[in-house]
Amino acid sequence: MITGYNTDVRHGNRVFHVQTEDKGIGNPKVETLIYVGGEILDSFRSSYEDMIASGMNEELLQTRMDEQHKAIIRDIKNGKYDPTPPDLLEQQAFGGRPLDQAILEYLQQEGEVDTLELVLDQPLRPIFGQVFRFQVRARLCGSQKAVPGAEVTVKLVSSLKKAVGLVNGKTDADGCYVGEIVLPSSQPGQCAVVVSCLSDQGFDEVKAVLHS
Repeated sequence: MITGYNTDVRHGNRVFHVQTEDKGIGNPKVETLIYVGGEILDSFRSSYEDMIASGMNEELLQTRMDEQHKAIIRDIKNGKYDPTPPDLLEQQAFGGRPLDQAILEYLQQEGEVDTLELVLDQPLRPIFGQVFRFQVRARLCGSQKAVPGAEVTVKLVSSLKKAVGLVNGKTDADGCYVGEIVLPSSQPGQCAVVVSCLSDQGFDEVKAVLHS
């Protein structure tokens, strides 16, 4: 069994204790434990069965332990174990969506709120270089009531370029919006037209891939 390493690492306002040791030939692993305040924060184990199969070399094992120990210390100093900011926690919890949108979607699933949905009278069929005509309706998904004055935005998105706004407007008294756009003759990457709708009752969007 090879002699291990013990290092205290101060980062921010916390002290991390990093302990790396050889578990022995019977359990050929190099184990590194990270402690904060006497409790294990994380652990990392790597096998060295490959070294046993090729003929045990203690110097190489010592080098591997040293590299693993230093790699964990670098992770700590690079902020891997920094506390997650509250705003980032919120983004992670709601998949990057705004909190109000996430709440609306949750309540919609639970059947407790009547949220906006965007309905197509006909499928979207955008084609490069042609006039793109479309009609959408904004309504409430439960009561089916029209949503007048909802903001409608149409964008051209590409896998290789920044999204481009094509047109925007508002739904009429019946919740309808009719648009007509001349699409560009070509665009690099995979492209799609995105029609989105926003109101106090929620947000929804529909997408259609652009064809030549």
